[in-house]
This record gives sequence, structure tokens and C-alpha cells, in this order.
Amino acid sequence: MTLLLALIALAAYFAMPDDWRRLLSQPGQSWLRLMESLPAALPAPVRLALVIVLPMLVLLVLIQGLREVGLSLLVFLPAAIVLVIVFSDVSLPRALERFAMMWQRQYAASEEDGDKCDIEHLSTSVIDDQHDWVTDEVTLDAELHQARTFLLRESLHELFSPLFWFLLAGPVAALGYYLLRLMVGHAREEARQIALSWLHIADWIPTRLLSISFALAGNFTATWAVIREQLLKSDANGHELIDVAAQAAEPEGLDDDIESAHLNLTASLTRVQALIQRSLIVWMVFLALKTLWPGF
Repeated sequence: MTLLLALIALAAYFAMPDDWRRLLSQPGQSWLRLMESLPAALPAPVRLALVIVLPMLVLLVLIQGLREVGLSLLVFLPAAIVLVIVFSDVSLPRALERFAMMWQRQYAASEEDGDKCDIEHLSTSVIDDQHDWVTDEVTLDAELHQARTFLLRESLHELFSPLFWFLLAGPVAALGYYLLRLMVGHAREEARQIALSWLHIADWIPTRLLSISFALAGNFTATWAVIREQLLKSDANGHELIDVAAQAAEPEGLDDDIESAHLNLTASLTRVQALIQRSLIVWMVFLALKTLWPGF
């Protein structure tokens, strides 16, 4: 059942229509708004814990209750619903398309006129306010690096980390990670900082596994050389680890043979997305082997 639920989650992640994504994001947003009415006297960590733990407890009781009364097959239904919500409330599947459209608007006119175009701030329709991006005049390489960083961060938070926690501890853990991610994006500053520190802890193992996946899906020798000493260090920054792993597995850079700026940027970012997709295939292969041969 785990493999089937994982496939349903990935289908929701990659194939869910945008209108449905907006609809399925409403329960999480409504829950956060409801919990904002908690007494201000409660310490921020307590309020944050209540926001995350209460839905997890409800789901856990529901699943255990169905199992206790002999309706184990019905456990699939609430688990599938939760995973569809968790993996459809994301922004990443359309990120490459939005970057490509933004770059085309940004550079197409200047390329036709033969003029050099200054690089503007990245579109707020793609990038959340929590990310700090450089502005004004920056190089194409700098913009590509920022887009790569965004793609890697969001693939970790919206795909690989919730998938890891689902595979490790079921839909209850995936729901908890999802709510924690929502708190980072929408909570007030004090609660947001606490949620961000908790998120870094929750990402510790997934970042290591993702870095290894990049090695398996890309240039293994070069990637392993740069990550092997950092994998087990507790103080190693996970975000920086996946950045250097992706850089070694799929080196960043523009193609000198492509004269069009927006086509060059899009092609480079497409290679990063391909690396992420190959890494996901690595995860799913291991899951399939584990399902077919439990002793694997």
C-alpha cells in the first residue's frame, strides 16, 4: 500500500490542475487562520506545537480506530486524501515554465532590438517573499544560480522531505511536515523563526539522502568527493549541501553556443530539473525494491 500511496502523491504533485491545487490548499490555510485565534499569552512554541500536533493526532486516531475495528482497508482513504492535499499544495511543478516565460518577456524585446537588457528582480509570482534575491543589474550567471537555488530548495521542501517522512512514518508524519512548512511561509515572525529552526531539523536526513541521490543520478565521482565529509556532520548546512551536490552532479553554467539569453537560461535550468527528476526515480526504484523484496 505504501508504494501505491506514494504513486498517488506523485500524481498529485506533478499532474494536479492549478484550479484544484488552489482548492486543495484551502484546508491548510483555513487551519492556520483558525489557530491564529489562540490566546496570545501562550508561548510561541506551544502555539506552533498545537497547530502541528492536533491534526496529526486526529489523523492518527482515525487510522488506528479503523484498524482496531477491522477496517484496515479503509485506512487507505484518509491516507490518500491527506497525501493528495500535502503534495498538491505546491508551487514547484510550474516553476520552470514560469521562469521561462519571465525570461522570455525580460530578454525577448532587447534581443530583437540587439540591445543589452538589464536583469530585473525575479517575478513574485514564482518566488515567495521569504527568499532574498539580488536586484538591479546582475549577470546571467547570477540569475541562473538564483533560479537553481530556488528549484533545489522547493524540491526539497515540497517533494523530497514530505516523501521521506511519509515513507518513514506514514501520512501522519507527512502531514506534520506539511503544516510545519506552511507555518514557515505564513506564520508571524516569532513563530516563523521557531518553525524554520524545526524545519531545518526535519530536513537533516532528507538533505543527506537527496545529496546522495544527486550523486547516483549525476556525476557520482565528483559529487561524492564534495559531500562525503559533510554527510554526517551535524552542523553542516543542509541547503548548502544539496547546492554543492547538485553543482557537482550537474555543473552550473550557460551554453556558449546558445546566443539567446532566455533560451540559454531555460536550457540550463531544464538540466537541473532533469537531475531532480532522475533523483526522484532513484528514490522510487529503492521503494519498489523494498516493496517487492521486504528484506532488501
